Amino acid sequence: MYDSDESSSRRALLGTAAGSLAALAGCTSALPSMGGSSNDGGDTPSGSDSNDGASSGTSLLYASDETTKFDVDLEGNPLMGSADAPLDVYYWTDYQCPFCKKFEQNTLPKLVDDYIEPGKLRMVVMENPYIGQASETAARMSKCVWRTVRDENPDAFKRWHATIFDEQGKENSGWAKEKNLLEITRGVSGVDAGAVESCMNEETKAVKASVDADVQAAKSNDIRGTPAFIFFDRESEKAGKIVGAQPYSLFEKAIRKVDNA
Repeated sequence: MYDSDESSSRRALLGTAAGSLAALAGCTSALPSMGGSSNDGGDTPSGSDSNDGASSGTSLLYASDETTKFDVDLEGNPLMGSADAPLDVYYWTDYQCPFCKKFEQNTLPKLVDDYIEPGKLRMVVMENPYIGQASETAARMSKCVWRTVRDENPDAFKRWHATIFDEQGKENSGWAKEKNLLEITRGVSGVDAGAVESCMNEETKAVKASVDADVQAAKSNDIRGTPAFIFFDRESEKAGKIVGAQPYSLFEKAIRKVDNA
C-alpha cells in the first residue's frame, strides 16, 4: 500500500459526518469477536432481478488480475460494473455484520441503478472478517464461491452473496459455520456446493492469503468496521472514505466530491 505521506494526500476523508455516524450505522471493532429509509433505496434485496446483470443479457460481474493505482490486487475479488468506469469503490464487508445487510438491501440496489450499471462506478467486493471465527469462515467461502463461478457464471456469485445476507443470523450464533453455509449454498442457482467445499479443503492456503490481503488493505486505510467504502478516482487518484450503512445521500456526496476533484 501507499506510505503514510501518500495516504494523507490521496486518501483524504470526506469530512466528519461519516465518521461520527459510524458507531450508529456500522459494525465496529468494539463489537464482540449490503440503515436506509424508503428514500434510500427501499427494501429491495440486492439479489433481485432488477439489479442482476443477467436480466439485460450482460453480466455486471467479472474477474481481473490487475493491480489498481490504489495498490489493490484485484485477483480473487469480484468486480461489479464496467472495467472502464472512472471511479472505483472498494467495499469491505463481514457476512455476520447486520449493518452490512442493511447496506446490501437498502443502498446497494440504488448504487447499482444510478452508478454501477451506467458505467460510472466499479465496485470491488472485499472481506474484513473480524466479528468472530464464523466471519472468517464465511469470508473464505466467499472467495471459494468466486473461484468456482468467475470464469463461466460470475452472476452466480451475486446470488450467493445476497442469499447469505438474506439468511444472516445473530452474530456468533453458529449460523455461519461451514456446514450451515454449505447447506445454504446448495440452494443457490449456479453455484456448485461440492466444488466450493473442495476449494475450502484443498485451496486453504491460497484462499486465506486472499482474505488476509483484503484485511491488510483495510488496516492500511485505517478501516476498523464494516461496511466500509473507499471511493477512488482512477485518473486524479483522489479518494474518500465512508464507514457504516449510511444514507444514500451521503454516498452520492462522496461520489461527487471524489469525481469533481
